[in-house]
Amino acid sequence: MPELFHFQHPQWLWALAPLTLVLLWLRQRDRQDSQWRDVIDRPLQPLLLTGGGDGRRARWLAPLGIGWLIATIALADPVWQRKPQPVFQTDAARVIVLDLSRSMTVADLKPSRMARARYKVEDILNSGQEGLTGLVVFAGDAFTVTPLTRDVDTIRALLPSLEPAMMPVQGSRADLGLLKGGELLRQSGNRHGQIILIADGGPVKETTAAARKLAAKGYRIDVIGVGTPVGGPIPGLHDAQDKPIIVPLQEKLLRTVASVGGGRYLPVASGADALQTLLAAGTAENANAVDKLDARQQQWRSNGPYLTLLLIPLAALAFRRGWLVSLLPPLLLLAQPGPLLASPLDGLWLRQDQRADRALRQGQYQQAEKLASDPLRKGSAAYREGRYQQALQAFSQASGADADYNRGNALARLGRYEEAIKAYDQALAKRPGMQDAIRNREAVKKRLEKQKQQQQKNSRKQKNDQSSPSKQSSRQQQSQQKQQQGQSAQKQQKQNAQQKPSDDRKNADKTQSSSQQQSGIT
Repeated sequence: MPELFHFQHPQWLWALAPLTLVLLWLRQRDRQDSQWRDVIDRPLQPLLLTGGGDGRRARWLAPLGIGWLIATIALADPVWQRKPQPVFQTDAARVIVLDLSRSMTVADLKPSRMARARYKVEDILNSGQEGLTGLVVFAGDAFTVTPLTRDVDTIRALLPSLEPAMMPVQGSRADLGLLKGGELLRQSGNRHGQIILIADGGPVKETTAAARKLAAKGYRIDVIGVGTPVGGPIPGLHDAQDKPIIVPLQEKLLRTVASVGGGRYLPVASGADALQTLLAAGTAENANAVDKLDARQQQWRSNGPYLTLLLIPLAALAFRRGWLVSLLPPLLLLAQPGPLLASPLDGLWLRQDQRADRALRQGQYQQAEKLASDPLRKGSAAYREGRYQQALQAFSQASGADADYNRGNALARLGRYEEAIKAYDQALAKRPGMQDAIRNREAVKKRLEKQKQQQQKNSRKQKNDQSSPSKQSSRQQQSQQKQQQGQSAQKQQKQNAQQKPSDDRKNADKTQSSSQQQSGIT
């Protein structure tokens, strides 16, 4: 169709500009030569005029111009048709086993157990998890509502019509529902799969045995319990004494079934995060391969390579004339394989984002950051080089789940764990089931808890260190007082010792003078 015609690489059309300039220049030159042709005789024109005449010039100019035009249009790649392209999707499979026994009409959960169970099935269908989904219902027996399909809208359309009253056999055979789900997975050729049981109970021995049997075959069983431990009466149903029949939630049985089946147990009132974790765990365990489907994605059919076939006759003509042979040595030299190094000519053949990707693959992170215009590429280059702050700034300028996930990684590297967890939560909100974000979030959460424990430990140690110096200072003051007292005592003793000899000397002088007086008298 004409409205679909366009060029996939229209920038190559600029290569026609040099050809246009050459043609204009030759036209002007021909006008100048035509004046001399009017004066010079025709036999002498090839000898006197530059260019050797119009005929000789046309023999090489026409093929060159046509070849240039064809090559330029081929490089611009004109397209006008679409072609189908296969899409690859995961082969993860899950079967929802829904309880339709009369106990599901109990209103211990508002508006009823049945309504809450339908809401939970809607949440599973709206989770965005890839793979196949099937639906099985059970009461006194089990029946397949929809086989494994990727069209969850079919299951969603059938949900409002599912009521306990439609079941031909009454009862609560959860074991038969589990076995029917395993049969559905086996018939579809899935050696692994996830069975999600949504029920309020069942026969203990039979249900536990069925879960153990399915787990041995490689199927994971997750359980969502509907109801309360207190329970409530079944509307319109009484026992032999005309008393209402109270049916509580068999939580112990359902937890045992999940444990035996290698899965998890969740109450129906659990939040979206818990449900996403349950579904992601089942997808991660069971999506071990990819499956080629008939789903098609439209892509433009390239016609540029076919136009290059028109250059073959022109190339043969050029070889015959011999002037193309002179271009072979430099062309072969340029075609020699070598290391992928940056070249000044890269700008002619690669877009700037392609050059940035190539620099990123080759480990030239600074070059990739300069060339990249996309914040994600800039951030990836800075992140791989270890400049996490610059990476964080670049990732913050982008939007989407990948940007939030990369921002969380940069924040984690910077030790800002709480902000990293918030970034991972934003990524999971935009793309539920993002496995890398789930794993990194758990790892960062553990680091944050460990950091808080270390901070608490350091805080207690700091308090002890602050209290111990006061004790030490009091002890030092006491020891200083004792030292001062000892020094004063020693000083007093020294003074006493100095005074005694002086007194003795005075007494000796007195004794000597009295003796002298006595001797004089004699």
